Amino acid sequence: MDSETTYSLVRTWFGTGGLILMVVLFAAVLAYALWPSNKKKFDHMAKLPLEDKEPGDSGKNDKEPGQ
Repeated sequence: MDSETTYSLVRTWFGTGGLILMVVLFAAVLAYALWPSNKKKFDHMAKLPLEDKEPGDSGKNDKEPGQ
């Protein structure tokens, strides 16, 4: 077996393996995103940009320290 044939064979197997890996990863991410038990979490995260509170605010102190 010469090096060009070996290269072609390895390239084909890795290309096919990479494609299969990417399809499996895509299906896993899609299943995670569409899983019914994750709906509440994603709905909450979707509403975060519309809230008036800052991410670190706990709502306990409306004034900054020193005021």
